[in-house]
Amino acid sequence: MALFESVIQKIKQDSPEIEKYYLIDESGSLIVRGKIESFQVLYDLKNARVNAGSYLVPFTVKRLETGAVKEDTLLWKPQKDGAGILFSFDDNFFDTWERYFDLFDRYNAHVTFFVLGTHSSFSAKAIKRGHDVGYHSLNHTNLSKVSRQTFYTETVSQVKEFRNAGVPLAAFAYPFGFYEPWMNEELLKTYRILRGFNTNFQAYDKIDIQNGFIFSKSVDNVLFSQDDDFMTMIDVMLRTVKFIGHDLILPLTSHNISDTDDWGIKPRRLEYILQTAGDLQLNFYRYSVFFP
Repeated sequence: MALFESVIQKIKQDSPEIEKYYLIDESGSLIVRGKIESFQVLYDLKNARVNAGSYLVPFTVKRLETGAVKEDTLLWKPQKDGAGILFSFDDNFFDTWERYFDLFDRYNAHVTFFVLGTHSSFSAKAIKRGHDVGYHSLNHTNLSKVSRQTFYTETVSQVKEFRNAGVPLAAFAYPFGFYEPWMNEELLKTYRILRGFNTNFQAYDKIDIQNGFIFSKSVDNVLFSQDDDFMTMIDVMLRTVKFIGHDLILPLTSHNISDTDDWGIKPRRLEYILQTAGDLQLNFYRYSVFFP
């Protein structure tokens, strides 16, 4: 009993002895667990109660040797560290994106715009406002279905034009997220990081990102019929990145900023992400910052 109570106190104190990790369970839900001695902890970040910058997090602790279980809560106050989100927008919604520059400023948020086609004045405007610009191909073609010559035209033919104009283009995002393994090797000769696209949660540390390829989770409207579902997902994801520690970084991606576009994010949902990230003291990263 004394050992059980000692472990519970360590959990409540959020002791560094606890090895935290996340996983996706059989139902597809994101959950956070911890290990300490012969005990396993399950943290309920979804139902954490928020109060004045702190979070009251329910947890269940199980002694593996006996199967005994106890429940309690811990008081968690997020502190500034290296954890953050890597937020990007794809395609060429230049006029719309510019209208939200002031919203990004309000939350001190920096994002990356993966643009299509040839160089335009938008890139300079975005960089001047503290954002980043990556490349998303010339014509948004499914690169897995084109010839090698078309592949190079689509992916690297415009790089010199952008870079001569002062746009570094550190990153490339595959159209539709489609690619073949050989493409990574070829494109890393030109770009520092390549971005895939999916609907699953996956967080990275800085070394993972610097290895050159990551997936980014979509937060587009098409995936969420109700705002409540969207906000619940954002709460759990962002709390998980911050709570686990290890300076984890979560890539997120959308396209347009729109109430009606399936492949876009509603303005109120966008602001919810920015505000929630700020409340959790998460950093807003740009792709280029990982390669000074």
